[in-house]
Amino acid sequence: MTAKTLCTWREQLLAPLDEAKISSQLDENNADWEYIESEMIKFGSLSHSTLDIDDLQRRALQLFATQTKDFRLLVHFLRTLQHAAVPEELVIAATVASAYMQHYWDTSSPSNSRLKLRLAQQVIKRFESVKNSFCQQATPEQRDDILGEFAYLAQFWHTNQPSLSAQMDELSRAYQHIENTQKSTIAVEENVKVESINEVKIASQPPVSVTSQATQPYVEINQSDDRQWKQTLLKVAGILCEQAPNDTVGYRLRRYAIWHNIQTLPVSDKQGKTPLAAVAIDRVTDYKAQLAQPTLTLLNEIEQSLTLAPYWLDGHYLAAQAAQSLGLTYISSAIAQELSLFLTRLPQLNHLYFSDMTLFISEETRQWLNSLENKTNNKASPTLSLQSEQQEIMTCFEQEGLNAALLMIDNAISITTEPRQQFYLQLLSAQLFEASKMSSIANVYFNQLYQDALRYSLSEWEPNLLNQLASKAEHQQNSSSHRE
Repeated sequence: MTAKTLCTWREQLLAPLDEAKISSQLDENNADWEYIESEMIKFGSLSHSTLDIDDLQRRALQLFATQTKDFRLLVHFLRTLQHAAVPEELVIAATVASAYMQHYWDTSSPSNSRLKLRLAQQVIKRFESVKNSFCQQATPEQRDDILGEFAYLAQFWHTNQPSLSAQMDELSRAYQHIENTQKSTIAVEENVKVESINEVKIASQPPVSVTSQATQPYVEINQSDDRQWKQTLLKVAGILCEQAPNDTVGYRLRRYAIWHNIQTLPVSDKQGKTPLAAVAIDRVTDYKAQLAQPTLTLLNEIEQSLTLAPYWLDGHYLAAQAAQSLGLTYISSAIAQELSLFLTRLPQLNHLYFSDMTLFISEETRQWLNSLENKTNNKASPTLSLQSEQQEIMTCFEQEGLNAALLMIDNAISITTEPRQQFYLQLLSAQLFEASKMSSIANVYFNQLYQDALRYSLSEWEPNLLNQLASKAEHQQNSSSHRE
C-alpha cells in the first residue's frame, strides 16, 4: 500500500456531499451496503479466506464518495485494515479515522450519541487487540506516525467524549514500546556537509558525535491542516535531535510543534479540573527512577511521551534533568526557556488539573523554573547590540561552521528576554541552515517564524518598551495628582 493509495482513499472519504447526505443513514436496501454487511461476519471465521478485502474497501469508498458518511460504514472499513495486524495498514487505519473524525464525527449518522460511542469503542478495542503484533513488527517511523494519530484523536475527544479520550491515551501507551528499533531507510534529498560537533560526555557510554559527512533526510512538508503540519514539525525535530544530539534546535522545534496551535485553555470546572487524563503514574515513577543513571534513550522516551501529552508540563522538568545529567546543559536550559514562554502565554495553566486532580505543573517544577529565572535575571545584559551580535555569529559560522554558530545562537537566546531579539536570532538560525544547503529544515523554520510573526502584538514583541512607557505614564499621572 502506497502513499498514493492513501491520498486517493482520503479524497474519496472526504469527497464533498450535500448536508442531507452527510447526515443520512445508509439505505439498508443498498446493494453495496448489504454486501459489506454480509461479508463482515466472515472476519475471523472459517470463511475468512473467501473475503475479497480489496472489493470491500472499493465499495465502501465508493459509498463515502457518493452516498453518505455513515459512521457504521467507517467502522467496517477500518476493520478491513485492522484485522491482519499489519503495521502499515494500522497506521493507515488510524490516519483515516483521524480524518473522518475531524470532518464528520459531529454530523454523521447515527445521530444516537450512545450508539456512536459504542461503535467508536469497537474501533479502539480492535486497535488494542493487535497492539502486540504492531509492537513486534513496526518500525520507529510507523510507531511515531500512529502515535501522532492517536494523540490527535485523544485531543479531539477530550472535551465531549472524555472516556474515548482516556482510552486513546491508554492505547498510545500500549503502542509506544516497539521491538524493532532499527530506523528504516529514508530517501535522501541531497548530501550536505555537517561539521563535527563537540562530543557529549556520558557516564559509562561512548561519546556521542556526528560524523563530518552526513546525509540530509527528505522530509515532505505538509501544511494541509494543523495536524499534518504538527507531524511535519515533529519529524524534522526528531531528525535534528538524532543528527545533532547536543544542539538545542530540535528540542525547541519539538516544543513549538506541541504547543504552537494551543491558543486557549482546555475546558475545566470551577476547581480547575479538566477531563484530560494524566500520564500514567507508573510511567512517571519509572522515568524518575532512571534519572539516577540517565541515558539518551531515557531522554528520547520522555520526549516522545511529551509529544503525546501537551499539558504534562512536569515531563519537561524530567527531560531537562536527564539532559543536565548527560552534560547537555544548553538543551536543559532551552527546555526550561520554552516551558517558561508557554506558561507566560497561558499563565492559567498553573492552576489547572488533570481528571485525577493531578496538577498540570507541580510546585517542584514551578520552583525549578523560578530558580532558573532568578539566575537569568542576575546575569549581566549583553554588551553587544543585536546587529553586532549577529555579525559575530556570522563570523563564527564562516570560520568554525554551522554547529559552532548554532551554539552561539542558543547561548544568546538563553540570556535574551526580549522576544524581538529572540525572533531575529531564530531567523538567523534559519538563514544559516539555508546557507548550509539544508533547505528542508530551513523552510520549516521560515514557516514557523512567519506564523509566529502574524501572532505577535506590540506588548509581546517589545515588553520592555511597553513597561518603560507605562512607567513614564504612571510617573506623569502621579506628578499631575501632586500638583492638584
